[in-house]
Amino acid sequence: MASPVITCPECNKQFKGKGDLQGKKIRCPFCREPFTVPVSEEEKPAPKPAAKKPAAKAAAKSPAAKAMAEDDEDNPNPYGVTELDLAPRCPNCANEMESEEAVVCLYCGYNTLTRTWGKTAKVIEMTGGEHFMWLLPGLACALAIFLMVIFLILYCLVLPYYSRGEWYEFSDHESLRMWTTTIMLSIMWGLGYFAFNRLVLNPKPPDKVKN
Repeated sequence: MASPVITCPECNKQFKGKGDLQGKKIRCPFCREPFTVPVSEEEKPAPKPAAKKPAAKAAAKSPAAKAMAEDDEDNPNPYGVTELDLAPRCPNCANEMESEEAVVCLYCGYNTLTRTWGKTAKVIEMTGGEHFMWLLPGLACALAIFLMVIFLILYCLVLPYYSRGEWYEFSDHESLRMWTTTIMLSIMWGLGYFAFNRLVLNPKPPDKVKN
């Protein structure tokens, strides 16, 4: 923008100013008198239009709005709920569970306790021989426990009364019977634990998955 020509009101001499000096107080370079540069009519900012006042809110609502408000107040069920469904539902598929105690959803197979989905697989039917072979180690452990109990009864109660000579003195020692009984009871506990798990807790062999 070109520099405006400024006229000094004291000496009436004209000169060009640097930058926008309109409305600012400067000193004349000729007579050294200070004065305020007048603002030209073109550069005067246009007056701002008066802000419109917000329209006053209606003092009263329309008759239709009043009627709707009165209906909502009088209606005990304004949202139109006709039935309250409290049946337990699956958190995965939102279908109704079989009962409140049900854990697995019958529709999607979701387990609410483990938070996993049930899987299906093709298995091969077990034969009687395979089932017997699965139970055989447990039966062997049970038989071993029975034989060890019989041995301890004979060794601790019967054998000392029928032994004679050096063998009688050796077998009749109390410490020997105590340690023998302790060791055999420890072995019997391990065998009994295995037999209980195999014969009682897990009598069915694991399924063979068909590839």
